[in-house]
Amino acid sequence: MKRLTWPVLGLALALAGSCGDDDDTTPDADAGDTGGDDGGGSGVLYETCPSTCAVPPTCRAGQLQTCCVCVDPPIAQAGRTACGIMSEYCDEAPVDPLNTACLQPSGFPDPPPTDPPTVNVRGVVDVYGNGNTVAGGDITVEFYRMAEDGSLGALLDTSVATLAACEDSLLPTPFETGLEATCCPGPCQELMPDTDDCTPTSGDCRALWYYEVTEIPTSTPLILHTSGNAAYWKDLYYSNVFYFPEDETPGGYVFYRAKTLSVDDWRAIPATAGDFDGIAAGQGAIAGEIHDCDNVKVYNATVGVNPTANTFAYFNGVEEKPYPDTLRTSTNSDSLYAALELAPGLARVSAVALIGDDYVNLGWWDAYVFPDALTVVTIRGTRPTQVPTP
Repeated sequence: MKRLTWPVLGLALALAGSCGDDDDTTPDADAGDTGGDDGGGSGVLYETCPSTCAVPPTCRAGQLQTCCVCVDPPIAQAGRTACGIMSEYCDEAPVDPLNTACLQPSGFPDPPPTDPPTVNVRGVVDVYGNGNTVAGGDITVEFYRMAEDGSLGALLDTSVATLAACEDSLLPTPFETGLEATCCPGPCQELMPDTDDCTPTSGDCRALWYYEVTEIPTSTPLILHTSGNAAYWKDLYYSNVFYFPEDETPGGYVFYRAKTLSVDDWRAIPATAGDFDGIAAGQGAIAGEIHDCDNVKVYNATVGVNPTANTFAYFNGVEEKPYPDTLRTSTNSDSLYAALELAPGLARVSAVALIGDDYVNLGWWDAYVFPDALTVVTIRGTRPTQVPTP
């Protein structure tokens, strides 16, 4: 049973599955590949991407080329992250196998309607890792249509997110455990990183910003942009954002948790991943999570980006303080990846899982890399605009 709390790029160690048979891990590309184009014999099932590459990649020996991206072959069975290890986008016990239904024709999502209904969206903005929300001032939240080249299209609505506006009654009750539940309960605050012990009055909670926007079209590719005081925060651009009428809560809105990234962590995360010079001025980065068709985090998946980033990393599986783990070769329980130092422009992200003896493409997305900013891309299977045409 999955726990689909509320959208977040939240972040412990994954319980790795058994390794596949090294002598028989590459399936016949035609054996069960019902997801559309097979990528020209890539050996990866359920590729829903076009078979031609705008920018053909050059893969290293042993890598898989899938959906025009070079990906290291996963060596351990992929699984779904259990609730308790992570608090959101997790699977309640007993943990189910990966859901790949949306990668196959019988489970493809409906294509976008001509005149999609709209929804109101409200939520909080919280912080990746470190950051003082009180000192950092307000955060601006903007919703755009995504342009055909993955960049910003028409501005749909904007909201200045403030700490003072956040009231628990305006938001759904989050799933919380441990110190988060006892010290910082409710949707308008969270536990500070590196907190080992606390009380409700110990000052170890961080207030969150509240935002609300209206008339956002459903079944439509969107970009959500968060920005703030440049001395404290880096711009984040969320790509591959879709809302659907069935996402509405009983209160008549869709909840979406966005994030911001501190300038300090923008500098520290690349160094932790081995890029000690940091991300050069004018360059950007892509980071996100890998989910299955139930929107549950996937561990032991491998990820690639075309063009290739200067530095690539998976993370430590610590929800409160995510940092790169240079020893990992696949996603941890947090399902996070990061491609650091990319030139501005279009980039494709794709992910692969080992399921049984088969390599399976879990999805792909074309996103725009913005200069001096982080583009967030979470893979969530086949999207409405990606359904292959007969």
